[in-house]
Amino acid sequence: MTSSKAPARRLLIVDDDEAFVAFTRAALEKAGMQSTGVRSAENALEALRREPAGTFDLILLDVNLPGASGWDFLLDIREAGSETPVIFASSRETVADRVKGLRLGADDYLIKPIEYEELIVRIETVLRRRRGLSPIEFGDLRVDTARRKVERGGVSVPISPREYDLLMALVRANGEVVSREELLRDVWDITFDPETNVLDVHLGRLRKKLDRHGRPLIQTVQGKGYRAVRRLPQIG
Repeated sequence: MTSSKAPARRLLIVDDDEAFVAFTRAALEKAGMQSTGVRSAENALEALRREPAGTFDLILLDVNLPGASGWDFLLDIREAGSETPVIFASSRETVADRVKGLRLGADDYLIKPIEYEELIVRIETVLRRRRGLSPIEFGDLRVDTARRKVERGGVSVPISPREYDLLMALVRANGEVVSREELLRDVWDITFDPETNVLDVHLGRLRKKLDRHGRPLIQTVQGKGYRAVRRLPQIG
């Protein structure tokens, strides 16, 4: 049976304190997370533009930065439609500062110096809270998890609740092969039934609906199972 272990969480750290960034990156690595560090809001915006949407699972942000402040950066990305979770990590400790950060759209506000065990727990808590609500983008597929709505190439695709669960099981594997047994267990709670064709029927329906708006999304891997293939939007 092929494992469908989720990829490591990746964070963007926006802070001009090199020592803080170095210690934070080491703590995140120890916790099994990846990170990229930048020194300014301008550099952070460049990193977000350079990487595909959804690359960063969370942004750890200071308020006092060279040039534009952390306040300005958060306001800019929220106005642009970004829902990436943000945690402020700042030496500004007044209640007014904390309230301002949260009102601008931050998910949490931590005051430096920070105990790294607490930082990891806060990050995990925010990610867990946002996991079921954040839209998922997988190539030209977009899933609004809060409303259980699916789009392919910008076109709404009506699917049944069971088809939705099947699609999410494949998309969340992030391109890894998911075995027939795993899908039957996770989607239908069927532990063993070699005669059932329920998976084949639903895969056929799902493929027909999704592939109408783009290239084949679900690939059969002979003798192993199925995987979702990340497709870029078609041009023209």
